[in-house]
Amino acid sequence: MASRFEKELEFVQLLCNPDYLRWLHTEGYFESSEFKQYLKYLEYWKSPGYSKFLVYPQCLVVLQYLNRSDVEDVFASGFLQHLGEQQHFIWLNKHKENWNRK
Repeated sequence: MASRFEKELEFVQLLCNPDYLRWLHTEGYFESSEFKQYLKYLEYWKSPGYSKFLVYPQCLVVLQYLNRSDVEDVFASGFLQHLGEQQHFIWLNKHKENWNRK
């Protein structure tokens, strides 16, 4: 069974997935005060003692956006499309970086 640490690590990194964020938004999670409090709680991942475990540290930037009081405006602004494009760019460059090391 996964520990609380492992579950929170996995969840905070899932915030980089635009499809998952779209699902959370569609399901109304961002309307829940409990969910909003949980997102605030997850900001502890910004500290160096925890952030060193992140494979996808860009999730901290996404978390910052999700914790804004105008989160609905964030979703309406094309944020998810932009996030998807940036994730693809990161993946593409990481792939090229690994290819050049061979």
